[in-house]
Amino acid sequence: MLRTHAVRSERFPSGTASAPRFLQRGLTPKSRGADATPLRCLIVNRAWCWAMLLLAIVGFAVPAIAATPDVDALLSSGKFEEGVVALEAHLKLEPRDDVARLGSGAIQFVSAVQKLGRKLAVYGPRPRFDFSGRPAIADVPAPAEPLTYLRLRQINQEWLDDLARIDATLAKITSEEIKLPLHVGRATMNLGTAETRSLTLLPVLRQFQLTQNGREADFVIVFDRADVDWLRGYCHLLSALSEIMLAYDGQELFDISAHRLFQHAVIPHPFLLEPNRSPVGGWFQFEEIADAVAIIHMLRFPLVEPKRMPVALAHIEQTLSLSHQMWKRIQAETDNDREWIPGPKQKGAINVAVTQEMLDNWMLALTETEQIVQGKKLLPFWRGKPTRGVNLRKAFLEPRQLDIVLWVQGTAATPYLEEGGLTKPDTWQQINRAFGGQFVGFGMWFN
Repeated sequence: MLRTHAVRSERFPSGTASAPRFLQRGLTPKSRGADATPLRCLIVNRAWCWAMLLLAIVGFAVPAIAATPDVDALLSSGKFEEGVVALEAHLKLEPRDDVARLGSGAIQFVSAVQKLGRKLAVYGPRPRFDFSGRPAIADVPAPAEPLTYLRLRQINQEWLDDLARIDATLAKITSEEIKLPLHVGRATMNLGTAETRSLTLLPVLRQFQLTQNGREADFVIVFDRADVDWLRGYCHLLSALSEIMLAYDGQELFDISAHRLFQHAVIPHPFLLEPNRSPVGGWFQFEEIADAVAIIHMLRFPLVEPKRMPVALAHIEQTLSLSHQMWKRIQAETDNDREWIPGPKQKGAINVAVTQEMLDNWMLALTETEQIVQGKKLLPFWRGKPTRGVNLRKAFLEPRQLDIVLWVQGTAATPYLEEGGLTKPDTWQQINRAFGGQFVGFGMWFN
């Protein structure tokens, strides 16, 4: 297509078929004759080349735009890993597509939960904490390497890394006008065991009557910009919990309790993995009582990675900040489109209303929690003078061995006791009343 300048003056001098007809029509009879200037021919030739190049670019770009991965279909089919790869490839071509980026973060989160479940399922988890001595799920074949405490810490760190990647993905969203409708009840997870190969939220929707009876599979939530803050806040909250767990050494507790959680674990007391002598299960067998007492006795954890505690504190602070941002956006919304968390003037996708009184008291709870985390208010201490309290911030910044029994008794709190303003129980009772006595449940929802 591209020729040298010496040839260009010979291509269209006579108006022959070498020039496209729509360009020939733009030339006057004189310009198509012997008096046509080389400059005019050069301009026409370059215009034709650029037109062809533009058409080629558009031809390649249109399929890429049209091939935006269907997040809803990927979640419903359980193709999480394929979805993550496809959305990452799409975002390289369309980095400003914030709807796709929200979808990528959502699939990454569900995929991370599934990966965590699969890693634990290999070892035969026993999720029913009924101390019955019976596996809660069918026996799982022994893996090549039984679970060790070091492997459990590694799984925790991998989960923490996944949460950081999800937050990094969502943090790049800048648009305020995004909507992502999803059939959340259809999202299917496979955790690897016979009982967990097709896990969905449909039973939850039915049990709590969160949507119209019999229409759970058609239940749609439209996630928007405020929900980006919600999911990021949950990532930071879960990260804080993981950082705290990794800051302390739980090897001793693992050695005497892993048999209650997993069928295949490496512990120094292998007889604990054997069935109880009595075939009758229940809470009142001596083995179960003995294990419960031992677990309480071993609720002490040496501090092995103290630097993780300030990191956990930063995650908690970020969770609170994102909750403020989320509610600011929710209150600014003017639509009413199947909201995950509705404002007082909106109707949510689930059958739970949020009143103005609830919102006011939630904001009060956020402010009160922020003051506790910042060390501006103290947690009440149950022994001695009523003006003394625990500086929670100091407990994160100057951590020590964690002994739950001594915290209950009070002596473990000694390094963190101070005189000062306390958060008042009356405040939290008022907050709880505003939520009909269900503040904890709403808190898990609101994040």
